[in-house]
Amino acid sequence: MGKRSTKSEKEFRVATVYGLLCDGKSNTQIFRFATEESGWGVSERQVENYIADARKRLEIDCQITREAFMAEALAGYRSLREQAERRGQLMCAKQCLDAQIALVGLDKK
Repeated sequence: MGKRSTKSEKEFRVATVYGLLCDGKSNTQIFRFATEESGWGVSERQVENYIADARKRLEIDCQITREAFMAEALAGYRSLREQAERRGQLMCAKQCLDAQIALVGLDKK
């Protein structure tokens, strides 16, 4: 049996697995990373625990209201539009504006 990880090591590992899940990695890829590539020296059972903890965080992060999501999306489109305008990419800026209009429903007749 290996030595027990510290609280900060566990936090780092769960955060790493969370990032892998967000990147769309499969459980198999996460197991391979955690048991072979990371140097963590953990069992498959411990990796299952890290994945479970990371999935709980993911669920919490996804609990967002429609209004909050819309605000984030609009802010993202605004930022992209401003960057496109600064670079002279007017078609991209227009597409961002069109997406904002569609998001808030102003494109409906």
